[in-house]
Amino acid sequence: MTTVETNMLTTPVTDDSAWLGCDLEKNKVWLHHLTPTYLTEIDDVIAGLRNNKRTLETLVRSDFPFPTFGVFLKRFMYHDVSCRGFGMIRGLPRRKYADDEIGMLYWGIGMHMGVGVSQNPDGDLLGHVISFGEDHDKIDTRGYRTPSKLDFHCDPSDVVGLLCLSKAKEGGLSSLVSGTSIFNIVLEEHPEYLPILFHGFRFDRREQNPHFLPKMSGLIPIFSHVDGELSIRYVRSIINAARIKLNEPMSDEEQAALDFIELVAQRDSVPLNMDFQEGDMQFANNYMVLHARTAFIDHEDPVHKRHLLRLWLKVPGIRKLDPTFIEYESDSGWSRREGILPYNSPLPKTQPDAMFA
Repeated sequence: MTTVETNMLTTPVTDDSAWLGCDLEKNKVWLHHLTPTYLTEIDDVIAGLRNNKRTLETLVRSDFPFPTFGVFLKRFMYHDVSCRGFGMIRGLPRRKYADDEIGMLYWGIGMHMGVGVSQNPDGDLLGHVISFGEDHDKIDTRGYRTPSKLDFHCDPSDVVGLLCLSKAKEGGLSSLVSGTSIFNIVLEEHPEYLPILFHGFRFDRREQNPHFLPKMSGLIPIFSHVDGELSIRYVRSIINAARIKLNEPMSDEEQAALDFIELVAQRDSVPLNMDFQEGDMQFANNYMVLHARTAFIDHEDPVHKRHLLRLWLKVPGIRKLDPTFIEYESDSGWSRREGILPYNSPLPKTQPDAMFA
């Protein structure tokens, strides 16, 4: 397996990933509008999908030629998602196409960026972020199935993509925060927390647990520094759930370190807030940014309920990663980058070095 150098970083990071929301609200370099040429290519692709009677299950990359839009997507993935940590694409005429056509298009866009991975044990590759009225306070509820506020966290895939089909009647604001900026603030104001955060916490795997692994992870660093690249992995709800189920209360120092991350992420100048418009496509690097959502009130008509499509992508070369950070298992070839394995699925064929490819 590739050898990596990992250690606790003690100097600030000053690259493009160290942004503050207050700056990016003024300088919208992260917002890209679809050009007439891109829209024509999208229109042609969807017409082809109709003519060939394609479904989500039968799609192949050749169904999405995108001669110029594809070049943009590669550039977008590198400059926006891999360097800054996120970007948004605006201008898709959502009402021009049927929902299943939008879903196939989004999957095809993902094919130009990486490889889609499963989001639940049912093997769903295209997720639906919509309220099903579930109780957010229950320990094993997945928050995206509720209308409740979601605190800052990251998903287990390399990249998470969200496409807005319908807005909420009220609320549902999306927020992103730079993990690098959180690190820099911790380093400046409370460096005593860094050993705790680099040492890590156990995560409750919930339904995301592969059948061949324990229900609790080993120690996963909140911050990980590998070969000059800093990454963050933070999901407070499943860190808390692990401690509850293990009956292992946190120390005062652990509690303070995690609480400080929450406080920093909520400072007025730190997060970037976005009000999704229909057709918006947001992509975020789960090793560089955390995302959150405000609570929302849905429309009474089910047809107009808040509805986002979600992609989880595995993207070669996106980050240098500590095997512990992504729960890499040398015996099985599995890591968290593979998404949530479907029930009774065979083990992935991932080669060890592919983590860093």
